[in-house]
Amino acid sequence: MKTREAVRVLSHTVRPPAGPGATANIPATAAFTLFLPDSFIQSLRYANLERRYPPCQPPRAVAPPRGENPAEWRQQLTSEQFHVTREHGTERAFTGEYCEAHEAGLYACVCCGTPLYDSRTKFESGTGWPSFTQPVDESAIRYKKDTSYGMTRVEVLCNVCDAHQGHVFPDGPPPGGLRLCINSASIKLVTEPEKQPAA
Repeated sequence: MKTREAVRVLSHTVRPPAGPGATANIPATAAFTLFLPDSFIQSLRYANLERRYPPCQPPRAVAPPRGENPAEWRQQLTSEQFHVTREHGTERAFTGEYCEAHEAGLYACVCCGTPLYDSRTKFESGTGWPSFTQPVDESAIRYKKDTSYGMTRVEVLCNVCDAHQGHVFPDGPPPGGLRLCINSASIKLVTEPEKQPAA
């Protein structure tokens, strides 16, 4: 006997097209609620994420990314950084350097130095990993379906050097509703230098 899947509620807001040819009698927003199986909701969320952040041209790296030779990355990175970014590993929860960091600045890819996240979008998720609501730019990171460990998740990668960052989940705060769960070993905080007073 198969176990019946739990039914969950998915609410979504539809915005009708604007411009010439648009239907005038459609309200500015129309909300609807669907009662769907949990597995379908998860696949729908993944599809929506792909549409929200379509593939685009990667930004220019601060430093030229190294080749695919693991030996080159090992020379640049610590053992944990290499495991997380190049072997798609995960650091232990609540052990990362930036888990509870609140300093202002940009978080850059630890491998190529490309700015990926802004500290102003960082929030306390209570998960044990740094969490952000969005990237610093839509072209800074890319997403990839991850089916490892018997789960279906959405992996976050640096769009310049393909460094594994973490995963994105649809349980973040409004308005975007996303939680970019990022490993501290994948990023480095870049703060602006203090301006010297004029003589």
